[in-house]
Amino acid sequence: MLADGRSALTILHEIVLDAVTAFPEVFSSSGIASNTDVFRKNYPDILPGFEAHRLASPQASAIAVHMVRKMRDYILWVDGDISQPLHSALSQPAMPLRLSSLAFNGKPGWQPNFVYQGERWQSEQFSNLGSLLVSRNVISAAAGEALTWLAQHAFSAGKVDLSGRRIAVLGGGAEMAPTRLWLEAGADVLWLDTKPPPEDWQTQPALSGRVFWPAENVDLLTQPQAVLATLQDFAAGSPLDLALYAYAPGKAREIRLTASMNALIDALPTELVASVTMLVSPTTPTGLNQEDLAATQARVASRPKWEALLARLGLLGTGGGSVVVDGAATTRTVVNIQGASYQAAQYLGKILMAQSWSDFGQLSATDPKPLRVSANTAAITRTRSLDHPVFAAAFGGAAALGVETLTPRQSRCLNGLLAVHDWLNPDAPGVGQVRVHGGLHTLPYPLGQALRVAAAIGFARSPRLLKGLLR
Repeated sequence: MLADGRSALTILHEIVLDAVTAFPEVFSSSGIASNTDVFRKNYPDILPGFEAHRLASPQASAIAVHMVRKMRDYILWVDGDISQPLHSALSQPAMPLRLSSLAFNGKPGWQPNFVYQGERWQSEQFSNLGSLLVSRNVISAAAGEALTWLAQHAFSAGKVDLSGRRIAVLGGGAEMAPTRLWLEAGADVLWLDTKPPPEDWQTQPALSGRVFWPAENVDLLTQPQAVLATLQDFAAGSPLDLALYAYAPGKAREIRLTASMNALIDALPTELVASVTMLVSPTTPTGLNQEDLAATQARVASRPKWEALLARLGLLGTGGGSVVVDGAATTRTVVNIQGASYQAAQYLGKILMAQSWSDFGQLSATDPKPLRVSANTAAITRTRSLDHPVFAAAFGGAAALGVETLTPRQSRCLNGLLAVHDWLNPDAPGVGQVRVHGGLHTLPYPLGQALRVAAAIGFARSPRLLKGLLR
């Protein structure tokens, strides 16, 4: 539960204000509104500026740790009349869940292929694929380098072999989770979800390894102690790759689920954590580098006349697509249509949590040590969670503004591979550098305004989508 019946937006606002108070020398010129109603209306513009100030500071990591520690105070475990912070409740002993299991007969080896613009790219072509996607501003340069590393080091006979690797997937059935692909690679996978693995997996010849799942399924919001015990039991003394994919909209479940998964990571013995993997939304404030800013300027120089006219008329917003503070730049990609719980989960629970784990370690550890963290940006993907007429229309019009969207299958393949890169490459890039953003991070306009134009184009192209607005 969220403390004292607070909303996700109130929590986000209070944590931001607390950071301003704790680090006045960093945020003295950030102009954070103390009035909640003002913050509610303007947080899509406020958060990018706040994050730019944080990244520009030598204390960026310390600020991240301070804020995620503060967030833990707002996440409570309520059992009858007893209420306590979730991280404290996880110290209570529990029995591990009874697991079902299935061993597959396939030969270990995931042979990835990625379909892009009608062409199928095999593993030996991934270096060229990376170069193409970077040139089209679909992925960051670090993501392109990761694909090249995979092509050179991770494939044997065109396949990825993860035999013997233990992966726990929290939200195993999520649309963005590459669970099936990692099973093709031969891993032992613990599936934690409110539903079991698909029944037809039992007849899939491509699957290898083993999958384990709670015989009666599991809910991360109601059984966190049992999940923690199950993770430790599944590990059997060996380190786990912990993949955090659980997601559900509404009733602040975005922030509550993310906080639950984060608390579980913090509660595990450090020696059982091989890596932590999560996907970051491209619509949360994200740090940019000089290559991104140069690509944005090139995008402005080559834009069509109609787009330049809309920009001059102010219809694509003002101030550009990024905020720059003392050389640190962040995206202006927050859109309020996704809601404050979504943004709080992404910014506090992923962006800041990932940096905290990577630089500091687990918050509950007596002797914290930095963790290996894969927190890569995923492109806007046409998942069920974006089933909204405005998004549907915007997907149709996005290409006109140089933004590419992906299918769930494309995102699972690409981000599943990039996660494997982050697990295996001893010199994996830092948190936030590997990004599959589809062009959002080089968009020269604030996304909230550009989304309206993209939606207008989409509605014009597919008038039937207007019916969805009348439901």
